[in-house]
Amino acid sequence: MPVTHRPRSRRRTAFSLGLTATVALATLSGGCAATDPDSAPTFHDHPLSQHAQNHAQHHTQQHAHGREHGHRSGRQGGDVRSPHYPVNTGTFWVSSPTDASRRLLVEPGAAGPATATVSVDPGDPRQVWWGTGAALTDASVGLLRDHPDALRALYGAYASDGARLSMLRLPLSATDFSPEPWAWAWDGTRPSPPSQETAAVDLLRGQILGLRPGLKVVTAPWTAPATMKSNHSLRGGSLAAGAETAYADLLAAQNTWLKSQGVPVFATTVGNEPEWSSDYPSMRMSDDQLVQVSRAAGPRLHTLGVRLWALDHNWSDQAHAAASLQGAPAAYDGVAYHCYGGRPDAMAADQVPRMVTECTGTTDGWAGTFAWDARNLVADAVTAGSSGLMMWNLALDAAHGPVDTGSSYGCKNCRGLLTVTPEGVTREPEFYTLAHLSRAATPGARVVSSTSTPGLAVAAFRNDDGSIGVFGQNATGTEQVVRIEVQGGATVSYQVRAGELFTYRSR
Repeated sequence: MPVTHRPRSRRRTAFSLGLTATVALATLSGGCAATDPDSAPTFHDHPLSQHAQNHAQHHTQQHAHGREHGHRSGRQGGDVRSPHYPVNTGTFWVSSPTDASRRLLVEPGAAGPATATVSVDPGDPRQVWWGTGAALTDASVGLLRDHPDALRALYGAYASDGARLSMLRLPLSATDFSPEPWAWAWDGTRPSPPSQETAAVDLLRGQILGLRPGLKVVTAPWTAPATMKSNHSLRGGSLAAGAETAYADLLAAQNTWLKSQGVPVFATTVGNEPEWSSDYPSMRMSDDQLVQVSRAAGPRLHTLGVRLWALDHNWSDQAHAAASLQGAPAAYDGVAYHCYGGRPDAMAADQVPRMVTECTGTTDGWAGTFAWDARNLVADAVTAGSSGLMMWNLALDAAHGPVDTGSSYGCKNCRGLLTVTPEGVTREPEFYTLAHLSRAATPGARVVSSTSTPGLAVAAFRNDDGSIGVFGQNATGTEQVVRIEVQGGATVSYQVRAGELFTYRSR
């Protein structure tokens, strides 16, 4: 990842792209066409998204297919609720930025008049939800392999105090969180994974898959082998002219090997942050090179059942995603985004599924993290069509590493979901963002439309089991009694303190 990071004290340097976090106070969740990305493997199979044309002004009802049926449902006479606001008909969790005793705390329903409202329309389905996760970097592998308790906190599907993650990002080369650079060996026919890759695969197969059936793994290379690069080094540089076919062959072979080892590869990208190179393993690729590699690798990846996602870079780089989609329309099944430049609404222009695949915390505070993440990574990103959310490192140590000691520009103050030390494991703010989101939406859910009182950042979901999930954050600055109104369903109220994350899941 580059030295540009999300705002409010996110990794800032002279290279910073910056990000203005000006947001609308009222939110309308969902918004891309109701396209099921699991039903169609290529770009051509995805219809144009009306939301991409009307984002933030009009949230018209989209065609629903697959599991969806019927038209948008209005309120029925029997659904009119009493002003006494019935108590709990579901489960409601809160997490406080200031009170550690109120994290993933289950709260009872609240009596009395509501001071804020969330309205959910389950009859207005949008994109399919893939899940939540983070990256299994070399740093995370080293810290987690001897900590089954930490792995359960991350991936335990029913852990009461866990994040309940369902996705994992697996690097196909070293990153700035690798103690030393590495890449796969490639003789033109057979790939040879180095020990760092096999260590990650062993941890994934040996421990993580047992905790999370149905895990979706997203692979991504940070660099090609040095022999394919302009500077003949794993650090920085560009993909060499003429190496596009060989690199495509390697990408297909890597994912083939991983699938043969039982790794449930869901998707891959051509390269992490292809507009960036630095003094750690990284590699620039031009738009033309991205198209060449994708045209060559795409058909083989699809034969494997692996999706190919464009970009894997910042919201501000959406034009490069558009160039890739235009240049190789049959190759791509989606677009991957990072949070370090631009605004989430840039994703709304894409005509394929998309999601945020990387964002990191640094040393910023809990209150700011909850507010920024809830607004930008959930409410606004989901409105723009995001089908999931993955953060950066699963786990780091107290010194924000281990890192690539040969790099001056790699992140030196990134924060993992967990901080692992000899004394124990600490859950960081981003852990709770994902934990609340995981409780609101299980993989396969549909985003549905919602409106909310100004100051609440909200996203709503209809899960496969028929339950309604609502993720939210109270950024009003004061305590609120939040009434959740589900069209055709329950109306419930809960007390939420200032700054708290909250999740509602109906029974």
